[in-house]
Amino acid sequence: MIPKSTIYSLGLVLAYGAVATAYIVVSSSMAASHSASVEELQRIETLKGILYVAVTTLAVFLGGLYAMRRTDRDAAELVRRERAIVANEGRVYSGVMAASVAHDANNVLFAVLGELEQLARSTDVAASRSFEQLRQSVGRLVALNRRLLNTARQGVPKDRHPVDLARVVRDCVAEIRSHTWLRTCRIVCRGDERIAIETQPLLVHLIVSNLVLNAGEATQGRGAIEVRASAGEKEATIEVHDNGPGVPPERRAGLFESLQSTRPSGSGLGLFSVRACSQGLGGAVEVGDSDLGGALFRVRLPLQPVAAAVPV
Repeated sequence: MIPKSTIYSLGLVLAYGAVATAYIVVSSSMAASHSASVEELQRIETLKGILYVAVTTLAVFLGGLYAMRRTDRDAAELVRRERAIVANEGRVYSGVMAASVAHDANNVLFAVLGELEQLARSTDVAASRSFEQLRQSVGRLVALNRRLLNTARQGVPKDRHPVDLARVVRDCVAEIRSHTWLRTCRIVCRGDERIAIETQPLLVHLIVSNLVLNAGEATQGRGAIEVRASAGEKEATIEVHDNGPGVPPERRAGLFESLQSTRPSGSGLGLFSVRACSQGLGGAVEVGDSDLGGALFRVRLPLQPVAAAVPV
């Protein structure tokens, strides 16, 4: 389909060509019929040329002025609409982000319930260990609430500090191990023993917990899950593998959008939270095929802080 701008330009050129041709033919004929000598014909042709240049110059000026003013009006309208869209997206994002935080808090509460069940059936020594894990889980819940408040008041939190990413990943897996979907799964942590990174441990915890819980649900709580952490020169990588059904290629493009899920009972907020946290740390998340036969979720994070892509 030919753009309207091309059609308008072509029409303008054809109209100008027709008018200019008609003017030259008619004016030349009239000049020849009304001139008594060659000198008079030359004077008429000179005046005719000057008049033609003056008229066309004025026409070009008026046409250009109209086009520029129209462009300015269109640009101002586009800016106004863009600002309105950004403001509306900000309000929508705030609501979705609040739902995402509630979803993450729900995951922590499930882990707390699992710890309570084990605590009720354990010995005194095991109870002490479970109580400590319970205390840590409750601390995560408090941190989640603080994250929601910080997001509402200040936007992206800035409390990044050097940590061992490999240890954060292992601690996260240990803390959510009692979740209903993970109790009978075989979970293994592999990769580098130590990864120095400057980041926000809470957001890393949310990334890992959501991906591991997602793998547990995908395998119906009976599968194999591997969490692999490694580091390169400029970025660290967290991979979560499972032997579940995987993610079909046609579903991957919008998988990290809000309310998108591969499971009928899924809310889609878990993977949305993973993307939001990853981008908030200046990284990215992608999905692929695992060598275990199921899905692979890979998160890339910079070793040093960079500007966040979206608010978290």
